[in-house]
This record gives sequence, C-alpha cells and structure tokens, in this order.
Amino acid sequence: MTWIGRKKLAFVPLFRPNAHPPDQIPTDWEKQILQRVLFDPNPTTGADRSLRAYIHAASSGRADLDAVVMPRESVDQQDVPVAFLEGKLGAQLRSQGFNAAAIVMLGGVGAGSAQSGGFWARFVMAEGVGVWAMELMHCLTAFRDLYPFDGNMRAFDEMACACATHPSAYTKAAIGWLDASAVVSQKVRAKDHKLHTVGLVQPPPSGRVAAVRIGSEVPFLMVEARQKVDQFDANIKSEGVIVYQVQTSDPLGHAQNNTAPVKLLTETALKLGQKFTSSSGVTVQVKNAIPGGFTVQIERPADPRCADILRKIANIDEKLDEEGLDVNERKRLLIARGQLETQAQQLGCSS
Repeated sequence: MTWIGRKKLAFVPLFRPNAHPPDQIPTDWEKQILQRVLFDPNPTTGADRSLRAYIHAASSGRADLDAVVMPRESVDQQDVPVAFLEGKLGAQLRSQGFNAAAIVMLGGVGAGSAQSGGFWARFVMAEGVGVWAMELMHCLTAFRDLYPFDGNMRAFDEMACACATHPSAYTKAAIGWLDASAVVSQKVRAKDHKLHTVGLVQPPPSGRVAAVRIGSEVPFLMVEARQKVDQFDANIKSEGVIVYQVQTSDPLGHAQNNTAPVKLLTETALKLGQKFTSSSGVTVQVKNAIPGGFTVQIERPADPRCADILRKIANIDEKLDEEGLDVNERKRLLIARGQLETQAQQLGCSS
C-alpha cells in the first residue's frame, strides 16, 4: 500500500465521563485537534510541526491529508479498543469518502494504535505528532513498526521512534515516497557515491542518489546521509552517514524469523573521514561533505567465487586465441564467456 495524493481523514474526539484519572476536556478541543493537524507552530522557532506539514515533508509532497474533526463521542469505559466506533460510524464515514479515521482521546501517553492496512487509528492529545503520523501511516500504508527489536533504527526512522523524524530511504521507498531508482545497487567492487540527504526534497538531483544498497539478497546493507535539515530531522541524534542492515524480504517491514526487520549498524552517524566495516567486510568511508549530503566510497570484499570465474574467463581467452578454431566452437566459447562476464559483474569481480 502507498499513501500517494490527498487522503480524507476523520478525527473523532472521544471522552470517558468516568475515566481514572478523569478526562480533562478542553473547551476548545476541536480547535486544538485542527491545530495539531493543520498548523502547529513551534512557540520558539515558528516552524510548523503539524501532522500535515510532517507528511508533506516526509513524502516530498507526494502525500497530503484533508482533515475533518467529527462531533464528540463518549463512552463509559476505561479501555477503548482502536475500532470501538466501527459499528456506529464506520460505514457512514466510508460512504462519505473517508480513507481512514482516528479516535482522539484525553488519557496518558501510550494509547497509540492502529489497524495495519485498515481504517481505524487511536491516539491521545498528550502524544506528539510522531505518534499520530505513525498510526495513520500504519492504516494507509500497512507498513509495520520497526521498534519491537533491539538494534532498531532509533530516531533515524519514524517507524522505529514515532518521534516525527523522516523515515529511512528503505521505508520511504517501501511506501511510495521515494522512487526505487533513487536507491542504487552497487554491483562493482568499489565505487564512490554522492548521497543526497534523505530529509531533503526527493528525488535527488542529477549525479546523486538517496541511498546505496549493497547485496542482492536478504540480508543486505543500506547506506544513506542524514542531517538536521528541517524541523523534523532536527530530532536525529547525530549527523552524517548511517549504515543499516535490512533483514526481511517482506516489502512492508514485517519481521521474519523473530529478527529485527531493519538493524542500525552505526549508532552514531559517520562523520567526514570516518570508516565503517561490516561483519561481511564491506567498508563505507565518508570522503567529502557536499551541499546537502556526502560523498562516500563503498568497497565490497572479493566474492570467493570470483577467482574461479576469472580463471574460466582466462581459459576461454586462451582458446579463442588458438589458430584454426572452429566457427561453431568459437561461437560457443563467446556465449560462455559472456555468461561468465555477467556473473563476474553481478558479484563485483575485478579482472
């Protein structure tokens, strides 16, 4: 699922008359909800930290929302399931063109929940825009949480922290907020790449990429640049280049084999001149700072199959140099050589 274009969202205020502790109902509750969703300036900087501003920034303008605050509802029970209002309002809201709905409550933090790929979300006023965004993204994209496992992405991915930072390139690509072409796969042994910081407007300009993927099968590595470029990624803990490992083949981040779907390998982002070496021998070095990003050199270790492939190519070359070689045999050798060259290129072998 992707969140592309404008989605019509219903926000339903719900209070509990006998809650413990009691719900403190603001006189301007509906206004406060609209402020959180449409325009919520930081009192110090003036930067808009609203839900709509976040979705627009994180998606590079690909996603938007049309918010409608519905009439208040009440229920005399302490715990309110995420789909509590489905029977009363679900069909009505869908018939009115709503794509999702959220129950907005007044209790303490920790209420954030959603139907993944479904219609209903739930959160409270005390929770930040990161929680509101995460739960609605669950509904509209079906992308899963990245935080249940140790070694998750921390503040480098909204779906790991619910802290209103930008999703990683992996997550953005999965939900349609980043073109697949913006993530390049490194097939050669060593190469320099110009990384366009993920929090900037995407797609990247000519000559740059949003991220680099190393490896054709799970698990594979991803490399991207992160900087405090806006009011949302101002919340990341460090700036530079991060390396993480994708450990699931599921396109929407579902965990497999009880393993974290994405594992951050650089707790602190790499700074200029620093180098990271993975357990498989892949090295990532930050060579230069460029406006809005960094140049990195990525080098893969030689694949153990390369020696045999290169030896076979050399043997074929010797046979092709022989005089009086039969035309059909030459054709067969050239085909075999081409197949070996393709394998060598895929493995990053260098002659």
